[in-house]
Amino acid sequence: MNNFPAQQRGATLVIALAILVIVTLLAVSSMREVVLESRITGNVIEQTRLQNAAESGLREGERRFVNTLRPPEPGTGCTADNVARPCLLDLAALNLKLADTHQNPVGVLKGIANTWMSYRGSDISSATTAGTLYSVQWNNLPIPSGGQVNEAESPEYGNLMRGIGTFYYETNSVARNQTNSETVLQTVLARLYTN
Repeated sequence: MNNFPAQQRGATLVIALAILVIVTLLAVSSMREVVLESRITGNVIEQTRLQNAAESGLREGERRFVNTLRPPEPGTGCTADNVARPCLLDLAALNLKLADTHQNPVGVLKGIANTWMSYRGSDISSATTAGTLYSVQWNNLPIPSGGQVNEAESPEYGNLMRGIGTFYYETNSVARNQTNSETVLQTVLARLYTN
């Protein structure tokens, strides 16, 4: 026959409960880490998508200079019916300084009509949108080059006025998602015009 002690002290039960509490705490902390990692990964993916969308806007703004035979006039091309020309802002007509617009193009140009072009894609004949999740816009700014009268870039007198020489342009692009997160990119391109 088995002889059992008259009274059980419960030491095994206390040890089992302590182990159960420790395992539960470890599981909860690892779940919190997984949730945090998932959020971080989601944010990185969204930032990458915004970066790619803004990059597409930059490429479209730069591509618009490919077929220009002469330097475009500032203040032209920033209308919805423009499908081929650059959207070149005339900062003097808008009472804006190049330095301010260069530092913060989205903030300085916010609310001013016809200063941003919506993304159309690389095919002129049929527009491509960035989808319903993203809004992509771009514009171009003329950048003065050389000295005060471009003598470093166009040493021949009068070439600048004839549209001959190297002209510099800044392209700005902004991509926004549905939560108004935005990515702003800028590039500078040099376009050589000859007659």
